[in-house]
Amino acid sequence: MRKRLFGILTAALIVSACSSSSSTATPGATTAPAGTPTAAASPSAAAITLTGSTYKATAAGKTGGSVVLAEWQYPDTINPYFAQAETDIEVSGSMFDGLLNVTPDLKYVPDLATNIPTVDNGGVKLTGTGMDVTWTLRAGMKWSDGQPINCNDIQATWKWVMDPANTGLAGGTTGWEDITGVDGDTGTNCVIHFGKVYEGYLSLVSPVLPAHYITTISVADAPTKLYPLTNLKSGVYSGAYIPTDARADAQITLVPNANWSTIGGHAPYLDSVIWKYYGTSDAMIQGFKAGEYDLGQDLQNADIPSLTGIDAASQVIHDSLTYELNAFNKAAITTKYGADALTIIKAIKLATDRQAIAKGPLGGNVTITNNFISPLTWYYKDEGGSTTADPTTAASLLAAAGWTKGSDGYLAKAGKTLELQYCTTTKAVRGDTLKLIASQLKVIGIKADVTQTADIFAGWNDVAATDPCNLVHGTFDVAEFAYVSPLDPLGGYNVYNSVGIPDAAPHNGQNVTRTSIPALDAAYNDVKSSVDFVKVRTAMFAVQDIYVSDVNNYELPLYNRKDVWLVDSKIHNFTGNPTTSAGEWNIGDWWVG
Repeated sequence: MRKRLFGILTAALIVSACSSSSSTATPGATTAPAGTPTAAASPSAAAITLTGSTYKATAAGKTGGSVVLAEWQYPDTINPYFAQAETDIEVSGSMFDGLLNVTPDLKYVPDLATNIPTVDNGGVKLTGTGMDVTWTLRAGMKWSDGQPINCNDIQATWKWVMDPANTGLAGGTTGWEDITGVDGDTGTNCVIHFGKVYEGYLSLVSPVLPAHYITTISVADAPTKLYPLTNLKSGVYSGAYIPTDARADAQITLVPNANWSTIGGHAPYLDSVIWKYYGTSDAMIQGFKAGEYDLGQDLQNADIPSLTGIDAASQVIHDSLTYELNAFNKAAITTKYGADALTIIKAIKLATDRQAIAKGPLGGNVTITNNFISPLTWYYKDEGGSTTADPTTAASLLAAAGWTKGSDGYLAKAGKTLELQYCTTTKAVRGDTLKLIASQLKVIGIKADVTQTADIFAGWNDVAATDPCNLVHGTFDVAEFAYVSPLDPLGGYNVYNSVGIPDAAPHNGQNVTRTSIPALDAAYNDVKSSVDFVKVRTAMFAVQDIYVSDVNNYELPLYNRKDVWLVDSKIHNFTGNPTTSAGEWNIGDWWVG
């Protein structure tokens, strides 16, 4: 994610993520959203280096003390496999460890494991159409309740994910279904056997779950009874800090995991970590000004104008792997308007003035993009092109399809008004953005109704199937939120491949736009079925070519984001992270003084 690696490879729905890199996309150097890519740059032949981080924590000058963290939205779950939003990942980041971690310079480092298995070092062995991956766990590791961490936990995590009764898995079962067995039992030399070659093996088991705990809860009841928010203390954890108390929409309190020294090499340095939840980012910023907490999370470029009066030394602002987007539910739009759906989506993409959005609600603090892949990643391709809106062409497309404006200024056809539901979170800047987009669409005759709701990220079992503006149930026409451009390219598999459509039981996957494009499926399948990372990069270039072409009827990227933290100078070893691990990726190394 690894603060615990979970989530870094999943293009999880989020609210923020950050980066220590200074590299950003160049304005005007991306492709027009609805057109075929032009003047594409040559694919990079740069070497691919996934390990070799330069990160080093400073030794603790003292131990003890507390850190109060702030977020503006309360989590729906702390189980990383069900997590849909960044706030879920943030708070669980201190509670769970994966086999690997990812550093701020985007390199893999061991976490529960001591090795990074690859084909080159012999940790991955190809076996006919499949492969064997060997993970060597650190000796003597213990769960928070004192039970040993061993290969059985990896096996149990696999079986738990693959149980037919498991519903609402954010990442689905991709990769897990290719496992044919796990060897190692109670030992630390674990071999995962795959019946097929699977590219995303590095971050698949992220985090590892405790066999002796997860088997005590019915898998069907896992969404509500495994790590329940009403009784987090009942869970078993591997991370540096574990929960003791949770007060809905207000606070979660964590204390040191007495057994984390068997994993991290030292005891957690702090006496406690407290999460405070403010409801809105504005209230959270005011809370920092009032000295109510030490570290503010999940802020972004849109919040920068509100930081007036806060010492610049307390503002940590990084380029992000996160990008803001408008997602199109083609299925819902087709239900309303039949064969005109694709024309409508294309017209919307042309008429949406992203330059006005960047200058207006975002205050000029972002970079417009047409690519969902961050230039910080090793498989990014600069596709070239323009970012200028073209409402004239958009209006012509709709007119050619037989849509005409009525006296109210809105388009109609066969007595039916062209009206779409735009959905987003309660974040003020998103509401402002959609209101601006609605005014832009009104010019060409499309009526956009804007709804902001806290339930947009709610899981399959958390809201009724008919509740409006829920992503996983597909009860929206267009939605604004954010995705992380994942470190592992396969992180987009369940978001863009048709296997990730969550409609069929057990309702796993993140393809909330219900995208089903054969060429896109094929390109992602090429990514999935190779552990030759040069070939993987080539396949991801094909994915990006599709994204900037007319075939893309599922998404309009708005801009690359920046992530912002408010940090008291007393906190040492805070760095942030460009993955969804965000600030807590190294929380076990934090100390105050």
